[in-house]
Amino acid sequence: MAHNVPHQMIDRKRVKVYELRNNDWFDRGTGFCSSAFVTNDDGEVSEPRIVVESEDAPDRLLLDTRIHHDDGFQRQQGM
Repeated sequence: MAHNVPHQMIDRKRVKVYELRNNDWFDRGTGFCSSAFVTNDDGEVSEPRIVVESEDAPDRLLLDTRIHHDDGFQRQQGM
C-alpha cells in the first residue's frame, strides 16, 4: 500500500487542468497544484507525483499522476 511522505508545505500554485481526448481539450477545472512523494510498504520513496486539488471542492482531485522523466508538462503564459 502506498503512503504519502510528509513534506514541507510550500506555496501551492493555482492552475487550470485540461485533458486531451481524441484531439480535443476538455477543461477539468481550476485547482491548486502540489507535489508529493509516495512510499512503498517498506517505507522507501517509490515515486514522485503531481497532485491538483479542486479549488471549489478540495476533497476532489483534478489530477493525481506519477511524474515520468519523458512526460511533457508545460506552463502556458498570457491567455
